Amino acid sequence: MIKKLYQLAGERRNLLNKGAILTLIDAVFAASPLFFIYLTINEELFAESVNFQRVMLYVAGMAVCFLLRWVFLQWSTRVFYRVGFDMLTDLRIRLGEHIRKLPMGFFSERRAGDLNSVVNWDVQNIQNIPTYVFPRLIETVAVPVFIAAFLFFLDWRMALATLVVLPIAAVVMRAVMKSLDRLAKIRAESSVEANSRMIEYVQGIQVSKAFNQTGSKLQRFEQALRHYKQTNIDLVVKLAFPIIAFVMVLELGFAIILPIGFYLFLGGTLMLKTLLIFLVLGLQLYNPIKNMASYMPELRIMDASMGRIQAVLNEKPLPEPDSDPELSRFDIEFRDVWFKYEDADVLKGVNFSIPQNTITALVGPSGAGKTTIAHLIARFWDVNSGEVRVGGRNIKDMKTDRLLSYIAMVFQDVYLFNDSIIANIRFGNKDASEEEVITAARAAHCHEFIDKLPDGYNTVIGEGGATLSGGEKQRISIARAILKNAPIVILDEATAYVDPENEILIQKAINSLVESRTLVIIAHRLSTIAAADQILVVDQGKVVEQGRHAELVSNGELYSRFWEKRQKARGWKLTKVQ
Repeated sequence: MIKKLYQLAGERRNLLNKGAILTLIDAVFAASPLFFIYLTINEELFAESVNFQRVMLYVAGMAVCFLLRWVFLQWSTRVFYRVGFDMLTDLRIRLGEHIRKLPMGFFSERRAGDLNSVVNWDVQNIQNIPTYVFPRLIETVAVPVFIAAFLFFLDWRMALATLVVLPIAAVVMRAVMKSLDRLAKIRAESSVEANSRMIEYVQGIQVSKAFNQTGSKLQRFEQALRHYKQTNIDLVVKLAFPIIAFVMVLELGFAIILPIGFYLFLGGTLMLKTLLIFLVLGLQLYNPIKNMASYMPELRIMDASMGRIQAVLNEKPLPEPDSDPELSRFDIEFRDVWFKYEDADVLKGVNFSIPQNTITALVGPSGAGKTTIAHLIARFWDVNSGEVRVGGRNIKDMKTDRLLSYIAMVFQDVYLFNDSIIANIRFGNKDASEEEVITAARAAHCHEFIDKLPDGYNTVIGEGGATLSGGEKQRISIARAILKNAPIVILDEATAYVDPENEILIQKAINSLVESRTLVIIAHRLSTIAAADQILVVDQGKVVEQGRHAELVSNGELYSRFWEKRQKARGWKLTKVQ
């Protein structure tokens, strides 16, 4: 665990070392009063007359030790808290930056609550390691070592008698640690499951209410919470006996000191005052070690969290080239692209080219690979073989941030942040002025409804844009893309779920967005892409047709059948079964 802590500390290792040195000095002053107790017992307790001035000098010495210990404890605590919270801030930023660079496959393989648990709960769990546990571990080791060294100085036989229980306690502690590791991992897994079910429950509350499946009727949610509760109980109950056994073994040490001490005393080889000193100092030696048992469960939970965080950081991001070329043109080309998700081929030898400043539509049945093509252009994943080229360059030869600076994306499922409308639009360009934001909003046909809101552009819209309609959210996302002013625009079924009135406004917004840009649009409604410069028909991971609308309709192939079904669907009406 200490090794992992130093790995996480990075450039702050020197501060961590400084805190450790201060804690060692604190431990010296924590043990020093015992030396004055020894002097008092050795020189004054059995003397014919007590030297009151000398006793007061010893008391003053102990007071100085307590004062100096307080000074160094405060100093070390300040250092550890500073380095601890700085480390956690750095760690969260590092996690966020690392996660941003991971391929999308990383996210699709994980449950909803997994990353949330890592970034929030696991990072929170390790907070006490640098701020509390690490300095206490130093004290737990240092104080007994100082006392043991002094005991050997007094009498090696009694020192061995005092320390003989420590190997037995170490064996018991090792068994405790093994049980803790297993239980901590089970608890971490149950925490992720409970967190995932909670997120699922909240996000799906509308469906749950509609089908009367709230509360206890959601069995998976209830079972996850019950299992999480049970793992926490097990962590306490199943460890109670071994931890008590560990403490009892240390208590046994005191029982060993007494008979051996009296045996040596009666044999005339040990003075009574030395025996008394061992009885006093022996307890002081065991107490810090006993305290270890109180935070061992927390320590193993922290260690499990550090392991989960390290597992995320060990995930390999998309490789980045050393060069970072700028592009002068923005055509797109797929050259024999194959892409596999898990064990299934999603794209199979895809070839096509998209000239600069043209509109290309991708159509096809669900699961054909349309969205995968769009995501590969933005390099959310890397292809298994073949090349995706933008501006004549393989996108693997460009830094991801550079590539994404050339691309604006409008997703089918719009996500807006729990922030003001102006902040959400400015997400496309953080340096944009308020006038530029309003201009983009006007172009996206959302200025009118924004202006009617209580606080206008400063209205906070709630997580996910919960206070807005689907069409309003979609137009804000288009305003965001307009503000980015990227030369390549990708629209992923931007009008799939909106009503006809909003569809007209969104179409106007899209027309403002795509002027003098390379547009790739995934189309659900074929009527919206009839004027496209080219249409690519994707089926079972292949481009099976390519051409303009009129040409594809007359071919009598897959696109023609889609168009025919679309025309029939336009005349659909609800009928009552007799």
